[in-house]
Amino acid sequence: MDGEINLELYTLCMIQINTIFQKIADNNPTDEIIADINNCRNDLKQLHEEIVDDLSKEEININEYDPFFENGMVMFPEYTKNIDQAIQTSNDENLKNSLNDLCDVFVGLIKTGNEYFEKRGAFK
Repeated sequence: MDGEINLELYTLCMIQINTIFQKIADNNPTDEIIADINNCRNDLKQLHEEIVDDLSKEEININEYDPFFENGMVMFPEYTKNIDQAIQTSNDENLKNSLNDLCDVFVGLIKTGNEYFEKRGAFK
């Protein structure tokens, strides 16, 4: 991505995750929710891979990455908390497994964000 975040993909992922939470709240069919989770996970994983690749380069656009991770370090833990709550309230093992996989991607993004800020000298 040439040191820039794929904001279109990020926006799509955030819409997807919010739609998933709404479908869970509305008790939509589990298969439909799992399909949405898998799509979101795949898109979010692609975004994370692009970010990790960008951050391995010598030059990145800190004007994009600083605000992205500042926001992400607030939002991503909230998403993991909401996913954990959905897991605890679900009786469907397949849904729980899909939610766990999605949560793992957010945990990876949080780890990458922490590493980014450590590298930039913001954390010690």
